[in-house]
Amino acid sequence: MNSKQWIKRLFLTSLIVVVLPVSAIMGFTYYIDPLWNFDHKNKYNDYQIGFDERQQKTNYINSRKNFSYDDLMIGTSRVTYMNEHQFENEKVFNYSLSSLHIDEYLPYIQYATNKNGQDFNTIFMELYVNSYDASTINTNRDPSTYFQKSEEPFYRITSLFSKSTFDSAVNNYKISKANYYTGPRSYNRDNVGETTYPNDRLQPLWDRFKAAFEDTTTQPFIYDNKYKQKLLALKRTYPNTKFVVFTDPIPSKRFDLILSNKEQRQAYKRWFEDMIEVFGEVYSFQGHTSITTDMNNYFDWFHYYPTVGDKMIAALQRPNKHTDIVKVVTKDNLQKYLHTIYNERDSK
Repeated sequence: MNSKQWIKRLFLTSLIVVVLPVSAIMGFTYYIDPLWNFDHKNKYNDYQIGFDERQQKTNYINSRKNFSYDDLMIGTSRVTYMNEHQFENEKVFNYSLSSLHIDEYLPYIQYATNKNGQDFNTIFMELYVNSYDASTINTNRDPSTYFQKSEEPFYRITSLFSKSTFDSAVNNYKISKANYYTGPRSYNRDNVGETTYPNDRLQPLWDRFKAAFEDTTTQPFIYDNKYKQKLLALKRTYPNTKFVVFTDPIPSKRFDLILSNKEQRQAYKRWFEDMIEVFGEVYSFQGHTSITTDMNNYFDWFHYYPTVGDKMIAALQRPNKHTDIVKVVTKDNLQKYLHTIYNERDSK
């Protein structure tokens, strides 16, 4: 064998052994797109596991040819079950993220606004019990790390080489092929969180929550004295945007346990006072309602099913037609609202 033949054979062998398999892996990862770096859809990528929502949703923003929305919705993992496409006559982007800390709201809102090219008309914003707890430390990575990575020049290509991304692509392929996911949340390609997760472990989960809550009450509850300033920073940054602030529909049994503690009750009152002072009104889904008293609406003590999210969106758009599940709380009716929820708990 002469040298030319040897080089040719080496080249072909390298092509077969290295290049073709790598190309196949990259092609498959691109086809499934678990990091949401592209906008294509197919029957094998219509179930997507949210394994890194901060990166994935940021990538989603940057993968749109024309990221242009009227409104923004933001909150914790609960709000991922609110379908942005259920809003009537409004184009809304849902930038909700698991375990979103109060300190993360502003940078994510700013990023989405910058990409939108103009201020949003409305920001639908979930605020939640314990967002005002000074002891709750933000352990999430700085938002800028996700923004910078998503905008790296070759990130969309280099991410296709990653083994972890390939593994995620394989998982998404399997659940898309089966049209079923056994976990608590998957997404479709339109940024909609979905679940069929069973609620057959409510009792042991309740026992765990109750024990943890009672353990925390042995220590003083410290309200975040900077909380109102954090809310004011949002309002001052976007003075021309309407903020529709809403609270999560806590299961009534859990809500009653929280209000059984004097310090928690005082903190809850201060929380509403702060929210109302900054935003003028709060859409409260808390208390004893047809949603919160029926545990068929929840798969654990913190998360509701998407059907509840649909009802919440309808109530946010037409609160006067859904007074059975939402109360619009202002400074004029705050005391009445607090009196009602305290009585619901204390009359048990």
